Amino acid sequence: MPSILDNSVELRHLRYFVAVANAGGFTRAAAIIGLKQPTLSHQIRQLEQTIGTPLFHRARRLCRLTAAGELLLPYARRIISDMEDARRSLNDLSGLRRGTLHLAALPVAAHYVLPETLARFRAEHPGIRVRALELSVDDMERALVRGEVELGIGFVPPSETSLQAQALYREELVAVVAPDDPLSQKKTITVGELATRPLVVPPAGFGTRILILSAFAKARATPMIALELSSLDALLSIVARGGGTGVLPESALWGRQAGETVAVRIQRPTPHRQMGLLHVRGVHLSPAAEAFTAVLADVVQAASAVQVAG
Repeated sequence: MPSILDNSVELRHLRYFVAVANAGGFTRAAAIIGLKQPTLSHQIRQLEQTIGTPLFHRARRLCRLTAAGELLLPYARRIISDMEDARRSLNDLSGLRRGTLHLAALPVAAHYVLPETLARFRAEHPGIRVRALELSVDDMERALVRGEVELGIGFVPPSETSLQAQALYREELVAVVAPDDPLSQKKTITVGELATRPLVVPPAGFGTRILILSAFAKARATPMIALELSSLDALLSIVARGGGTGVLPESALWGRQAGETVAVRIQRPTPHRQMGLLHVRGVHLSPAAEAFTAVLADVVQAASAVQVAG
């Protein structure tokens, strides 16, 4: 005997079967669902042939379920209900009414790009749950490859070849001083000149620190590191109080009150880097990730324009 487990039963057949069972007859069910009665009868016969047993006792004025029909009915109702739930969930997901987004960012992006982006994203899509991590370059790329996060905000190009990047912004490292520092009156400073000043910089292991050392090596100069701080906010607060010359990416100054510190461009050489949005190559982004990407691009553009104007 054929089995329902060995054959393909179409969802429409189950819908028609439940309609007849609920209506108590083919004629009434056909009128309710908008089919001709012969067509509905044909569809039910196809279902019975597929599963190998009659589902209804048919008589001129009688239509009632067989034992097999009684057995199948609750399963058919459950399948239809589950498919409706799945359809609604998928519609909610594509419409950004629900879902989850996992992402990671380097510390400078987490502090100065992510807050505004997340605030706008949450305001536009309150049904999306977001999990954001602050990770180092290596940890972020590993998390992306393992599928622990969907998006990352980091350096471009990534070291992991399985990742692809969308450029967000190019930024330079700048010398940051207090407003009353004589350097604040200059527009530029060379790396050689910077070597004569006590520096306040991030500790070893930070991407910014690597760029600083690379620039000094190219200039054949040695930095005079006076203070190392992992907190960019604390670093800028110390610089604002005259505690030394900070060397930081431009984005570290985004959104800060004008006049607290002064940024001076570094030359010969000018340390710079490209920041981008990273994700696994060939993997289609979720609707939530695509929406987040659009908001992030707007925030970066606005922040860059304000910084240039300032």
